[in-house]
Amino acid sequence: MEAFTSINELLKSLQQALQAPLPGLQQQLAMAPPYREVPSEEWVQAQNPRLAGVMLLICRGTAGWQLIFTKRKAYAGVHSAQVSFPGGKLEREDSNLLAAALRETEEEIGVPPSRIEVVGPLTPLYIPPSNFLVHPFIGLLPERINWRLDPTEVDVLLEIPIAFLHQPSARVNQLIQVGASQRKVPGFVWNEHFIWGATAMMLEEFLAITRTINKW
Repeated sequence: MEAFTSINELLKSLQQALQAPLPGLQQQLAMAPPYREVPSEEWVQAQNPRLAGVMLLICRGTAGWQLIFTKRKAYAGVHSAQVSFPGGKLEREDSNLLAAALRETEEEIGVPPSRIEVVGPLTPLYIPPSNFLVHPFIGLLPERINWRLDPTEVDVLLEIPIAFLHQPSARVNQLIQVGASQRKVPGFVWNEHFIWGATAMMLEEFLAITRTINKW
């Protein structure tokens, strides 16, 4: 089927898809590592988790509509060198979690908040290793811009076609290093990049919501 030619047409389709109840945690868990525990909401709140907002940013590319990912720089932390969505923790200057996601997106890849058409939120996801409760949002970038990457945080920017992510061949199980051992976990593969963990879980909900949109 021919891809959307209008950003407004795509926006309406996404807004309509978000009117239905979100698939939620049960859908996210389809791409969870098998060793991941599922804590109760009460337990999560008792941990006083740090709050963060991330942006699932959609823009038009040469191969149709695509999602933007970043690969983090290597650092001494649990999410070192992982593929993620632009975003970060809630700061004092942020009025809410959407503001945090927009601010961090500008800081990491150079997209001003005024250029993003926000569609709506997805289901928050708790990340046990870092004690973050992450709130994802879908946003549209009507016009391509020149990416401006933060060299201290972003190693590579990935533009992955949404049509590709919907293909069964994008889903793989792969061995990764977890602490001192190797574990096989589900995820999405794009060239030499492997998307797993919380990013894959949030992506799984997005793909479930957009599965009936056939014009990517």
